[in-house]
This record gives sequence, structure tokens and C-alpha cells, in this order.
Amino acid sequence: MTSLAADIGGTYSRLAWSGSGTTADENKQSFNNSEFDSLEAVIDRGLNMLGISGKPIDRMVLAVPGPVHDDPIRLTNIDWQLRRESLKTRFQTAQLKIVNDFQAAALGAINEPLERLKILNAGVPGEGPVVVAGAGTGLGMAWLPARDHERLPQATEGGHLDFAPNNATQLAVYRRLAERYGHVSYERILSGDGLLDGYRCLAGSNAHASSPAEVSAAANQGDRVAVEAVQQFIDVFAAYAGNLALAFDPTGGIYLCGGLTAHLADWFDPTAFTRAFTAKGRMAEVVRRIPVYLVTRRDAGLAGASRILQNLPGAEI
Repeated sequence: MTSLAADIGGTYSRLAWSGSGTTADENKQSFNNSEFDSLEAVIDRGLNMLGISGKPIDRMVLAVPGPVHDDPIRLTNIDWQLRRESLKTRFQTAQLKIVNDFQAAALGAINEPLERLKILNAGVPGEGPVVVAGAGTGLGMAWLPARDHERLPQATEGGHLDFAPNNATQLAVYRRLAERYGHVSYERILSGDGLLDGYRCLAGSNAHASSPAEVSAAANQGDRVAVEAVQQFIDVFAAYAGNLALAFDPTGGIYLCGGLTAHLADWFDPTAFTRAFTAKGRMAEVVRRIPVYLVTRRDAGLAGASRILQNLPGAEI
């Protein structure tokens, strides 16, 4: 029996196989989506690399970006469509479950052991709601009423909440982005493209980095504007997390995850983060008691998809 858990992002697709005698090295695969014209092509490549092309995938869990209720499913930030019956027929799949990618990411994040998390605000951990936000190609957000909730995390479009600038520099960035996009959501800042746009707004005609990776690399080399762009990203993320703290009262904690978040983990200074996180005027102490954790692994979504797969068949998580 061959089973597949997959986390499909806007940039990368991560696959984890079980069964069919796969080795530990073969079990996980990562592909750049720009090299493929469909998810089916990615899965075909994965099967081929395992030497089992054409064999059935008996059970499959796919975590994909965007709403998953309708058919076909149109993925966000990548021009792919999925049809459930087509997938089941093509890969001879008996059990197929498709979930929002951030449902899987949230499930993976909250199950990370404490020693693998970076504590940004210690707070006072409790048994209440849990919120997970992740920056990568986009900005995802999900929540659970409690950590031991038996169903999947509730995916939302909370990354598209209106961005609220908190100082003159952020206001200038907001105005530049508003001229370009009209509506400026938090995702316009807290994403790969957002980091690059923020850098370009700050650098003006002196901008030389042309990708999020180049902004990060320039910051690591001490480039002043790149450092400012990364610090702005973190300040905005902290303020956004503070808004989530006020909206959900997530005494179970706020978890920050995502490929970009993990990539910039060393730049997150807990003292500076807490300062921006709690800058809520009269509500500062209300926010201060909410724990905030940074998930340092980059494949939390794949970990979550694998957990969902482990629960098939049977009741949903």
C-alpha cells in the first residue's frame, strides 16, 4: 500500500510517502512549483523518483492553498486547478482528503515540542483558544477553540485583514503599496513578495535586491536598508499577532510559522517583538499574557498533513 501526504504551497510542493518500501531518504521530496504545470505532474515526478510510476496511491492527503469546498479547487498564488474525481481516477486512489494548507500548517505547528519553538512572548499559557499565523508565499491564519480540539483547525482568510501602519515609515510604505494595489492587506507586508515590496519602498531608486532571498541575504551582510526591511517585517508581524490576541483571547498561545518566518527566525528578538506585540494602549497588559511561539521548522504543513493521513480511515481529526 502506498500513501501520500503533501503540502502544496505557492512556491514549493513537499511530499511525504509511506509504504512501498520507501527509505527515510526517499520518504520526503520537495519540488519547485515553477517547474511544473500541474499538481498531477508533481506527483508523477515523485512516483517516478521512487520507481513506482503507474502504481496506485491508495491513500492521499493534500493540503492546498485556498478554499477547498468547491470543485474544481482553484489554488491561491499558483495557477493550478484540482478535481477530486480526476485525482482519484488518475492515481487509483481509494481515500482522498483535501484540506486547506493552513489547516495542516496549524496542526503541525501546535504539535511541535516546546524545545523546538522560539519563545517570543512567554505570557501565561492556558487551555483556551490557539491561533496560528504563517508567512510564506502568502499569509495564512487558522484557529482552534482548544489545543485538544478533535477536529481540524478552522482555516480563515485573516491574512487579508486591512494593514494598519503604526509609525511614519510604515505609513509611507502603506501609501506606496496602496498606489500599486489599492487594498493593502497584512499579506502585502507579511509574505515573500511583501518583504521585497517593503524593501523596495524603503530603498527607492537604490534598491538592488530583486527577490525575498536577496533581501534576506543583504540583511545578513549588514545592508542597512535590507536590515530595516526585515525589522519592519517583524514589527508588523508582532502588531498583527497583537491584533489576533485581542480578537481571539488565545490563552493557548499564538504560533507563528511558515517558510519565510522560519527563514528569518534569527532576526526575531523576543524583547523587540514583545514591545511591538503589546503596543495596544490600554489593552497592553491584556495582550502581554498571551504566549507567542515561533515554529522554526519550515515544513510544519507537511507534518500536519502527515498527521491527518495517519488518522485515515476513521473519524476526522
